[in-house]
Amino acid sequence: MYDCEGCGRSRQGLFFGSGIGQAEWWCWRCQSTDQKELISSLDDHARGVLNRDADGVHWPYGPNIYVQMRADLLDWADRHDLKSGNTGCSSGLHWLDRGRCAKRECQGRPGFYDHTTTWLSRTTGRPALVFNQPYRQVDPAEVWDYISEYPSLTAEVGPESWYGAGTSGVYIWNDGNRSVAVRPPR
Repeated sequence: MYDCEGCGRSRQGLFFGSGIGQAEWWCWRCQSTDQKELISSLDDHARGVLNRDADGVHWPYGPNIYVQMRADLLDWADRHDLKSGNTGCSSGLHWLDRGRCAKRECQGRPGFYDHTTTWLSRTTGRPALVFNQPYRQVDPAEVWDYISEYPSLTAEVGPESWYGAGTSGVYIWNDGNRSVAVRPPR
């Protein structure tokens, strides 16, 4: 909980505005009608992208409290034709490669595994991506070395990330499970 910009009290709410250092915390009571409508719109847009339960949308860490990250995540997921996936696989690589992880005792996670999320193709319904958003620049060779025993996987490293805050995007794809419309040219 943070101190609300409206009432000054420490209450549950969300950060509104862009940038982690510039966004303002507004509690549920003090949020404007426009802010509440924006939250409702993003929650509606999250249908088919993120998992839900009786309490609502399961926003990953970051978008769980930052409204701008919610919008950025949904735009990103739409561009890549993705919806959230779940795995008990600690690295996500067995799940991404085979659709499941029978080991449950996977290799350790490298340093570029930060703000890690797993994604399914909306088109194929199959595991398509393990996405990491570390606070450091990552050498693509480090990622390629990490996935070398999985010939079906490819990797991309770049600046695109919905988490923001200076993070980069580390994409580990199963290209065979990706939507045809978003596959990179060969």
